Amino acid sequence: MSDPLDEIAELEHLRREAQALSRRLAAGDREAVEASARDPHEVVRVALAAEGRIDAVEVFPDWDRRVGADDLGPAIVAAADEAARRRAQAWVHGVTQQPTDDAADPVPGASPSVAGLTDPVDDSAVNYARSLFYVLRDSFAGLDELEREARAAALATSSVGGPDDRVRVTLAGDRLSGVTFDDEWLGSADAEQVGAAVTQAVHEAYAQRADATPLRGSWPYRELDRMAGDPAQLLASLGLAPRRPPGSA
Repeated sequence: MSDPLDEIAELEHLRREAQALSRRLAAGDREAVEASARDPHEVVRVALAAEGRIDAVEVFPDWDRRVGADDLGPAIVAAADEAARRRAQAWVHGVTQQPTDDAADPVPGASPSVAGLTDPVDDSAVNYARSLFYVLRDSFAGLDELEREARAAALATSSVGGPDDRVRVTLAGDRLSGVTFDDEWLGSADAEQVGAAVTQAVHEAYAQRADATPLRGSWPYRELDRMAGDPAQLLASLGLAPRRPPGSA
């Protein structure tokens, strides 16, 4: 028969490891948030949203003094690629530089032998785990089909035109791979209008890609993303890490 104290110690160790992992992931997310970069010619700036997709494209007022019209699209692509590289680098830095001391703060009022434990696992954590199990079971049942769809989506190239086809952007998977302009419109538009048009076209391209992957947006994958998409929140919902205060990011 196992010693209850050994089981408590094992649970404490598991929760400490989960808390450490949660802190590392959160540190990576903090480092990677709002990554941005400029192109080598310093004519555009691309900012990424928290999930890594392009949030905004800013074209600087004097861009046409530095590059020709045919070079503006490649400059935007170069800035987007550099922003993605910086985001990935920042995330890795945040995760790896998080202090390795994984000792959790003592729970107020807890006895010294279980000071590292969070609140005992309650019914909500048990119910959450049960629900997650069923979602995972249904997800695995269609995993082969989802994999085929995901592989096709990652390789697919899509091209989307903005208002009046003034701007056309091309995505290879989720990566921006090309930007072209209507020459006449580009010659008369100011830098702010150009940046706004590219941003709108990219967002429309993302939206069309999402619509083109119906399986990922259906049961159970949408529910799986909701329940497990945020690792830190998942650990908290399972009772393996402290719950976030209401309203916290």
